[in-house]
Amino acid sequence: MKRLTSAQLFAAPKRAGKAEARLERAKLVIVAARERAAETGAVQPSAMRPPTVLQRRRLVGRFSGKF
Repeated sequence: MKRLTSAQLFAAPKRAGKAEARLERAKLVIVAARERAAETGAVQPSAMRPPTVLQRRRLVGRFSGKF
């Protein structure tokens, strides 16, 4: 069994510092993503993607009057 010194027992956990650093990095990533999204949104108007084959089949069935 490993014996811990008093400094090891009562010191702040290393993992807590790592978690705080990880949260700070995550916040920076989110801010950068929001800025990129604002730039791309201002440059390009959002265009709807054309429906997929499955969506077209479902829509054709719905609007043709068949149930």
